[in-house]
Amino acid sequence: MNTFLKLLIFFFILIIGFAGLAFYWTFYKPLPDYEETISLSGLSEEVQVHWDAYGVPHIFANNEDDLYYALGYVHAQDRLWQMTLTQIAAEGRFAEFFGEDEELIELDKYQRTLGFWKIAQQLVDTLGQEEREVLNAYTHGVNAFVDNNTNRLPVEFSLTGIQPLRWTPARSLAVSRLMGWELNMGWWSEVTYGYLREKLPANQFEQLQLRFPDSAPTSLDDEESMGYSSALMPMLHQEIKKRELLEMEGTHVGSNAWVIDGSKSETGYPMLAGDPHLGLDMPGKWYEVHLNLNGKNVSGATLAGVPAVIIGQNDQIAWSFTSIMSDDTDFFLEQTDPLDRGRYVADSLNDTTATYRSFDKIREIIKVKDGDDRSFEIRYTKHGPVISDIYPVQELTEDKVISMQWTGYEMSNEMRTLYQINWAEDFQDFKDALPSFGVPGLNLMYGDVEGNIAMYSVAKLPIRSGDPITLREGWDPAQDWQGFIPHDQMPRLINPEDGWIANANNKITTDSYPYYIATFWEPPSRIERIEQVLTADSTLGYNQFQSLQNDSYSAFAAKLTPKILEIIKNQDAYNFDLPVSYLENWNYKYDLKSTAASIFDVFFVNFTENTLKDDFGDVVYSNFIHHENIPVRTMSSLIDTESSFFDDLTTESVETKEDMVVKSMQDAILFLSDSLGSEPFEWRWEQLHTLMLEPPLLSRAAEDPESPNALKLIVDNVLSKGPYKVPSHGMSVNNGQYRWNNAFEMILGPSIRRISDLSDMSRSKSILPTGQSGNPLSDHYGDQTDMWLDGQYRWLYQDSTLFEEADIRTMRLVPVE
Repeated sequence: MNTFLKLLIFFFILIIGFAGLAFYWTFYKPLPDYEETISLSGLSEEVQVHWDAYGVPHIFANNEDDLYYALGYVHAQDRLWQMTLTQIAAEGRFAEFFGEDEELIELDKYQRTLGFWKIAQQLVDTLGQEEREVLNAYTHGVNAFVDNNTNRLPVEFSLTGIQPLRWTPARSLAVSRLMGWELNMGWWSEVTYGYLREKLPANQFEQLQLRFPDSAPTSLDDEESMGYSSALMPMLHQEIKKRELLEMEGTHVGSNAWVIDGSKSETGYPMLAGDPHLGLDMPGKWYEVHLNLNGKNVSGATLAGVPAVIIGQNDQIAWSFTSIMSDDTDFFLEQTDPLDRGRYVADSLNDTTATYRSFDKIREIIKVKDGDDRSFEIRYTKHGPVISDIYPVQELTEDKVISMQWTGYEMSNEMRTLYQINWAEDFQDFKDALPSFGVPGLNLMYGDVEGNIAMYSVAKLPIRSGDPITLREGWDPAQDWQGFIPHDQMPRLINPEDGWIANANNKITTDSYPYYIATFWEPPSRIERIEQVLTADSTLGYNQFQSLQNDSYSAFAAKLTPKILEIIKNQDAYNFDLPVSYLENWNYKYDLKSTAASIFDVFFVNFTENTLKDDFGDVVYSNFIHHENIPVRTMSSLIDTESSFFDDLTTESVETKEDMVVKSMQDAILFLSDSLGSEPFEWRWEQLHTLMLEPPLLSRAAEDPESPNALKLIVDNVLSKGPYKVPSHGMSVNNGQYRWNNAFEMILGPSIRRISDLSDMSRSKSILPTGQSGNPLSDHYGDQTDMWLDGQYRWLYQDSTLFEEADIRTMRLVPVE
């Protein structure tokens, strides 16, 4: 072998060695040793963390400070990058860490104007002693992990050059407010409808008004209910961009939850199920834990950054939630003083009498990585931040501005509620915990070992006059919020005679309820299916609950398909024997092998676009379909009419509903043939409906044509999982929403599935769409995905049964000697 070849081999081995070493330090070094003994300052006694086969920590502590300290430590160990990215978003610091990009600077302005960090800092001062101590202990645990692991941080820190932010109690509260905004969907639709009100003739706009069907189920019946604009379109665009960046794109951000009492369960005790629907990314939203404090247990799903079990059970009770879909945001048109632009009209009784108030102002400095700092001013009226300052548009006259009022700016104490629910010992403890909860608006589903079941709606919901979904006049005191619905008059349902309670983001009350809650409820498809299943069998158990959570039947499709068939069977322009055959024999389930599901969905997307896009225009139509419940409810109503929307404005002829249905079916068949093949068996739902689990922010960065190839390789092959073929649909209990403007890629679904049987509080069943760990080389990075896709579950123990598992590993956290 010649010398040159020897040198070449030597350098090749050297390069491979360095690459392997770099790979080890980047990916493997951050992996935890689950059997390590770790000395930590700040602990008073030893804490044992027992890790089960899926990386769920079972934390055993003798005192509360050590318990929450350990929870902070394990959150940071598995989800530090996720926690850091959440804080960058909450504080509006994207440009500071990611560079001089105008879109990031505008996003920072947007986030700071929304004010998550500002309100979180204010909320710290309102905390009670108990929750303050919990947050302080948790904070110390997070920071202890960072201090002990500066040389073994997750790979994302290496890729971005970012250092973890020092944790504080305010950061935990900011996570809570961010979740409140993520579940605040009503304003999206209000903005779009405000624009349409301005642009469409009055008779057409009236056809778009959404009314929840009288025949559809409400969670409370009539007797129970009696007991108690266009200038903003740029803001909507910015919110969509942010959610795409952070992998929060779904718009069904709601849930299913139901509970039955002993009269309907196989065991004679209540059973409770919940599966919140959120955007799906890597890692997922939820992190499961089991906490044991001197023999008392609580287990379930947490958010990394928040020291509380948000969905779960303890030794006596179990709980879950759905979104109320509450209207908790209003926009106010404000009149400035023509003689002093620093003032606005706070009260105007008539044209000659006005009370002025000076704008409150805050100067914000945006630090920019490798660039000059930027500054901008946020103005506030009595209603809230002036949104129009960051998105000035020509439609606004010179002397008017728009401000936003959101209940998330009000003082409330969600940490107190969660803490008290976690350790509640009976129904009264649970009820006593609720009044301090404000944001987001939730329906809390409840069951206990005494046999009680209940649903409580908890939120700060404003009492308002006039049209609740139009731009309000800031100078008219009558249009201001008139306080909030009293907690004891919020909807609730306790131990109903029929033995079950359910909610799927449907309308909660009938029109007999005296207060306005919301307009943009989810379509009734999911709640109709849940009601059908819960009332079909006299007794139910785990098998039925699991089957229902994974049910892909669409009541929406079942109602609409016969109407479509009637039209396409009674026309002679096209031969529709093929779609007729599939649709007539469809069971309305979105199973992987279903061809009818593909035909129906491609038809419906085309039917909506063919009907509305010519009237709305491209931009407005894109916003209209972004919140899926709006086009679904709209077209479900229009198909029973002879609406003028069916006429295609781009042609000289006058089209009818029948014309639009026929055209849309023909478009669907052509699309399926062109994209999937000429044979109908190639059109199966699995060929259209896929899911890619990707990391927030980095996946978008990797899509940039100028991004380094190394980043693309790491994101595509290490940090991401998929694509997966997925059953389900946005209108099925097993929610599988896709982008309408990029059909049919799934972006939202059950972010966790949980089932509790109150006859045995030692365990519960659950499954995550990804896994516990945020490290891509961990065994628990995506180790539950296949089970989640297949509708399987695993046990989460909170008793000594845990120690019978052979693969339990124990980590000891001990005080520094």
